[in-house]
Amino acid sequence: MGKLARRFSWWTFLLLTFLTTAQAQSLNTAAAHLKITLVEVLWRVNADATHVYEQTVEREALSEQGAQSTTKFAQMYNKALQRLEVVEAYTLKADGRRIAVEKEGIQTQRGVASGDVGASWPDAEIVQITFPNVQKGDSTRWKIRLTTHTPVLPGWASLREYLTPSLDVDKFSARIEAPQSLDLQVFASGMHMRTSQSGLDQVWQIDASNIAKLIDNNAANASTSYPRLLASTFKNHTELVQAYASQANAKAIVSAEVRALAEKITTGKTSPLDKASAIHDWVRKNIRYVAVYLGAGGWTPHDVDWILAQRYGDCKDHALLLQTLLKAVDIEAVAALINTYDEYALPELPVGFNHSMVYIPSLNLFADPTDSRFPLGALPWDDSDKPVAVALADAAQMMRTPAISAQSNRMTIKTKLGISSAGKAAGWIELDTQGLAATTLQDHLSQIPSGMGGLAVQKILESNGLRGRGFTRFAPVQREHQLQALKITDLEIDNLLNDPHGGSVNPHPALNLPMYIGKQMGNYSAAKRDYAYACWPIYVREEFELRFDPAFQLLRLPTNLKETHPDGITFEAQYRREGNTIQGWRELTVSHTHHVCSAQDYAARKPVMNRIAQHLRSSVLYQQ
Repeated sequence: MGKLARRFSWWTFLLLTFLTTAQAQSLNTAAAHLKITLVEVLWRVNADATHVYEQTVEREALSEQGAQSTTKFAQMYNKALQRLEVVEAYTLKADGRRIAVEKEGIQTQRGVASGDVGASWPDAEIVQITFPNVQKGDSTRWKIRLTTHTPVLPGWASLREYLTPSLDVDKFSARIEAPQSLDLQVFASGMHMRTSQSGLDQVWQIDASNIAKLIDNNAANASTSYPRLLASTFKNHTELVQAYASQANAKAIVSAEVRALAEKITTGKTSPLDKASAIHDWVRKNIRYVAVYLGAGGWTPHDVDWILAQRYGDCKDHALLLQTLLKAVDIEAVAALINTYDEYALPELPVGFNHSMVYIPSLNLFADPTDSRFPLGALPWDDSDKPVAVALADAAQMMRTPAISAQSNRMTIKTKLGISSAGKAAGWIELDTQGLAATTLQDHLSQIPSGMGGLAVQKILESNGLRGRGFTRFAPVQREHQLQALKITDLEIDNLLNDPHGGSVNPHPALNLPMYIGKQMGNYSAAKRDYAYACWPIYVREEFELRFDPAFQLLRLPTNLKETHPDGITFEAQYRREGNTIQGWRELTVSHTHHVCSAQDYAARKPVMNRIAQHLRSSVLYQQ
């Protein structure tokens, strides 16, 4: 998916760098192997938003693994906009000796290249420092100076520094200097900040430390949860999107070629919605996502003629082309900026976004043409229920993209199996999906080559430790609609029952498909959470029938259950037996006002979700 360049602070980049070099080291164990003894930052902002950033960092290796992680440090910068100097770099031995990094220990890599959908940065340079003779108990220390002589957007300079909870930080100290006339905005949370004046300058001094603690898995809203320091020459997010849109709008030029293309795409369409849908479909199907950042990189799109000639581009290019083609048929569309990570709240100051979209005011629709799976009117999960800065013509506004609801994200799975005295099963499975669930199923079906449905069924069974065969029947995947059905016919499972003479089996045996209730509930095993997490809205209905051979004696069925919770959770399961046939259904709805749940929501949901999970493990007892 097309995304704006991620604009890490150098402190954030530092953390990510050493974690990347220790692949086996998780965030929650990093503190056992190293700590940050010192971070000193000096950020000097000039009246024209050019700025100088100085950073001094000292890391101590607490173990041999920590020594491995602290041996290297890499810093990336944009050579078209910035200049980087390594002021000092050395290993500080435990006995106090300093071993300077030699010239050959500082290497420069020019440009970043990647295949597939990864971003390429021809203008990037990476300076890598390799420290000598690092052992357990030693520290590595460096000081860099980064001068930004050309802002990525006119008048914009921003800084963000995060203290991730996964590491001990003995001392963090930042000093920010800027002309009082610039009215620089500075925000700190979990840090101590003091302000003063020095001549015509405003000065901020920020100090902090951090004691490492475990981080919840799948934490959301990290950027508004961690101790942080933010600064920006723009006062709010709407100023940022206006600055971005002013550059993009200047390139939304309706040439004769663009107008002819737009008219061809919309031939026979009369309503604005039909025209917009046709243009959106054309862009998402004909312009491939490829990110090659030049100059200002993640903030400046290519020219429309270039995009059409190359038939590729990143998110900004897709958005600009869609906006321009719509403009050619008199439909207004404007730029919108969003964060696609698990961030459902924006940071307190405009320090950046990572994705560009389009908003069509007359239709009140957001569009993301970079994801070819979604028609106009539907958004990927990463775009949904997010705060978004929209560059409306009269004045930029903060809005929120539509949330996905359980009513629109639906799946039904029906299973009918006959079980022989040998423990074999034969029957069929049907799936019907709608909304994002349909897109998920379409993704899976798109991976099945023509004529290979039988092999796909075998692989599904094998992934469950089963042997068998069957055939898939489904209509060709049509991405214009979020509806998809699948039927597995002539299904034969050779070893459904582990022991045909006696044992247990779930009343609805689940295969490795994402369409069962148990696959949609999320993980509620942790005793508690400290951080928010993403909530998945879903409606799932299971209907099933198991016909046991007369040789079996059925000893027990699961009991019926009904659970409700005021936080949008309902579950009901019904079972009945007629002779040796068991029929039943289970239905789960999980919804929430937004896609993010708090730690308090987790505590409230945990008991009922665990009761449902326990019930889903209940079985039919049988013997021969």
